[in-house]
Amino acid sequence: MARQKKAAVAPATPKAGSGDEAPVTPATEVKKTPRKRAPAKVFNKLSTALSSAAPVDVTFENDTVQSKPLAKDANHGQTVRLVAAQPFELVASCMLDNGLQAIIIKPSAPFPFMKLPKILRTRILSLNLAPTTKGRIEIVTESKSGSVKTKDYSKEFKEDAHCTHAKHRVAIAQLNKEIAVEARQILYSYKLRFDSTTTLLNFLSLVGEEARKAMSTIAIVSYIKATAMPCMNMLADCRNLEKVVIVGGVGTNSTPQKTAKSFFTESGRLLQTLVHAADGNKDAALNIVTFGKKCFSIKEEDKLVDWDQEQTDEFTELITDKLK
Repeated sequence: MARQKKAAVAPATPKAGSGDEAPVTPATEVKKTPRKRAPAKVFNKLSTALSSAAPVDVTFENDTVQSKPLAKDANHGQTVRLVAAQPFELVASCMLDNGLQAIIIKPSAPFPFMKLPKILRTRILSLNLAPTTKGRIEIVTESKSGSVKTKDYSKEFKEDAHCTHAKHRVAIAQLNKEIAVEARQILYSYKLRFDSTTTLLNFLSLVGEEARKAMSTIAIVSYIKATAMPCMNMLADCRNLEKVVIVGGVGTNSTPQKTAKSFFTESGRLLQTLVHAADGNKDAALNIVTFGKKCFSIKEEDKLVDWDQEQTDEFTELITDKLK
């Protein structure tokens, strides 16, 4: 005969005074029924009688412009919502002669930004257009397409903790021509770092004269002989230059005499322009145009060695003597 399974025995309830603990009965999980969310209210836009645009948008909740009877009394009602980009105020509600009731709204006038003194506008624009990464903008040439790319412009104007709408900040430069000029003076005054003279040449060819006049601080990572002369000639049109740093490539495995001759041939117009802007001060040219530690080298015992201070001073003296 097949063995019969023993019925489960319910845990016994301990006798009073026995000191035994009552067995724990597992709690039954209660499932909560999620509440159904009420559908979002739909508001329809009320068309304007005279034109298709108004400072304040008027929308109504029901499918029809007709009011509906209210549930708890004999009155009628219609939910209306007023939305505007600029602040507004409710002035009054009055009856017109033709039997219509008018609600009078007063939209706030735009702020008269252009009436502010220029010094205040510049201050406001500078705060609005301030980059988030110390003001240095990297500009490189893409290897695939060969086009110039402002690598970090987007990074420097991304949203951050201090400005949640940073990507729209440069749009202020498109308000009008006067603001465009003032904003350009700020945007191009940041330190622009180019990966080569080729990239700088392409950049200067693309931007307008006003942008070139606004450029003040420039760094060139690689000085390429093939594009050095046209690049430096165009750089001479940047009339407000305060600093031009050439990081490397001016005189590789070359003597001070040979390097001075080639560099003056390539950059003489720029250097002479800087001297004229400084009322003939020859020292002004190489005070603005400076060189990195890896700019100059010469081969010694089959090894490239950086110039010493004496060779650097000789190069500076040779360049200065060529200036008029």
